[in-house]
Amino acid sequence: MGAVTIKSSTMSEENPYSPPVNQVEAPPIQSAVPGLHNYASLGQRFLGKLIDVLIMIPLSLGIGVAYAFISPPKLVAVEKLSDVFLGGASVYGLGETFLVAVIGMAAYIGIQWAFWASTGQSIGKKVMKTQVVNLDGSQASVQTIAFKRYGIINLIANVPVFGPLVSLIGTLLIFRQNRNCLHDDIAKTRVIKFVASS
Repeated sequence: MGAVTIKSSTMSEENPYSPPVNQVEAPPIQSAVPGLHNYASLGQRFLGKLIDVLIMIPLSLGIGVAYAFISPPKLVAVEKLSDVFLGGASVYGLGETFLVAVIGMAAYIGIQWAFWASTGQSIGKKVMKTQVVNLDGSQASVQTIAFKRYGIINLIANVPVFGPLVSLIGTLLIFRQNRNCLHDDIAKTRVIKFVASS
């Protein structure tokens, strides 16, 4: 009777009785770098800006009234509608009008400074859960937001005729794919959905 040969087999180090484990890949982490996945929506940007404008209205009125007590307004006759756009309707000269605008900007920056410094959000952006960041996704500095993003475009906006036109065109740029306005391009920033730092 021939010899019976038994082949030896090596056991796997894994438990042969354990249920099969499927390799599941973790979902990709959405980077903080601005992109289509995290740009603030048009609605968020509009409502955030509206809230900030509503803050500016009583502030501007208060500054205007206070300045009128210091320097009483001079009434200027308006002969035709074009005078309104050329600054002729202003109760102050161009220099004084510009000065009042700068005072108003300084007051607004003072109100928003702590919010910008802490999270890169104005009061309106904090309510709407959006944030100003640099192009690499890092939080924009308060100086960038206050002076490059807000200050420059608002100074331009106060130049008769030219300023309001630039401001309007700059705002309409928001309909581009990256939803940037002109002041975003000037400051090299983006507005994204706010992500709390861990």
